[in-house]
Amino acid sequence: MQAIKFCLFVLLVSALVFDYPCARGRSIQRKLANKPKGTIKTFKGNKGDIIDCVDIYKQPAFDHPLLRNHTLQTAPSSHKYETQGNNAILDSLFDISWRKNGGCPEGSVPIVRSVISDRPIIRKNISSANQASGHQYAVIFFNYGQASMQGGFATITQWDPYLALPGDFSLSQIWITAGQSGTTNLQTIEAGWQKYPQRTGVNAPTFFVFWTADGYSTGGCYDLTCPGWVLTSSQYSPGMILQPSTYGGQQIELAMNIIRDRSTGNWWLYLWGTPIGYWPPSIYNGGPLTYGADSLSWGGEIVDTSGSGGFHTLTQMGSGHFPIEGYTRASYVRNIVYIDPNGNAYAPSVNQLLGLAPAPNCYNYQFQQDSSGQVYFFYGGPGCGNGAMYIGSSVDAVNLLLEERSKYSNSATK
Repeated sequence: MQAIKFCLFVLLVSALVFDYPCARGRSIQRKLANKPKGTIKTFKGNKGDIIDCVDIYKQPAFDHPLLRNHTLQTAPSSHKYETQGNNAILDSLFDISWRKNGGCPEGSVPIVRSVISDRPIIRKNISSANQASGHQYAVIFFNYGQASMQGGFATITQWDPYLALPGDFSLSQIWITAGQSGTTNLQTIEAGWQKYPQRTGVNAPTFFVFWTADGYSTGGCYDLTCPGWVLTSSQYSPGMILQPSTYGGQQIELAMNIIRDRSTGNWWLYLWGTPIGYWPPSIYNGGPLTYGADSLSWGGEIVDTSGSGGFHTLTQMGSGHFPIEGYTRASYVRNIVYIDPNGNAYAPSVNQLLGLAPAPNCYNYQFQQDSSGQVYFFYGGPGCGNGAMYIGSSVDAVNLLLEERSKYSNSATK
């Protein structure tokens, strides 16, 4: 009887916080949307996630009015930045329990079943934080000056941050943008990991893609929950659950390259050198990102739904630890690279990077440059409250990274 009472209590609480296993599966099932059209086969993961194998030509992307005559590109026309044989690394990043009884048949793609939320999904943003929005950041920017960049790279450690409220989210990502910030002319390509149970229905970090063609004014589009982004991989998909790094131990890295195809204009996304899908240029409807980007950003973002504007929340960013703690403890981005108009890759110098951390006592950043010129960017924090404070003394995070990495390095962990 005591056990029954306890589980009933947990069920009640979990409806608010999405954080207890004996209720998680039931709440997810109750809010799952119908299977998408073109579904051939369906699998279930260990954490209640549902994966539908959908005919590649019937996936949601092609319901976009600007993609009705789109010709599917199954692979990039150039393989300059493609790396073969990385499936073992990719499998180590994701929860692949849904594949225990097989995978998607040839000619289909895995789409994570969307969740119907009873609360509005918070709009993303990329601007200075303010109390009204609840957004807080620890990010760096690289401005190219003209909308002609052809892509960018980022290798980001995966974590499972604590969320103070069920409507909060925490993410780490790369932004590729063109147009004027704060206007409907702003257009973005975004990818990374995010923990947002209200949107995904799982209390775990998931891989995500995002885009907006109008400065977030209509909310933008996550994953494959609305038409636009085209999936080509039969094994990996936005919305899938990711494995987190271990504090003081193994660091699991999400290596992303986003490169505009010079033949088609499609913005291809690679994970560890494997192409998995793309943003077609037509979804930007002739806007600036149709042809190139003028700015890149890397780092973390949280949303605080308490009304404090992110200044009195314990929602964590990244690992939940300040960047001063360094490798295996703080979140970082490495392989910070942009692609120039000729398709060549370059790493910006520290002097070319601008930082933003409006609440440095809650979330902050450090970036340094090694002798080869590569920039390492540590960021994040525990939020504000319960004595959280910023420790601002300098450490050589890069040397610590290089020194410690060898202790935990193998093909899937760095």
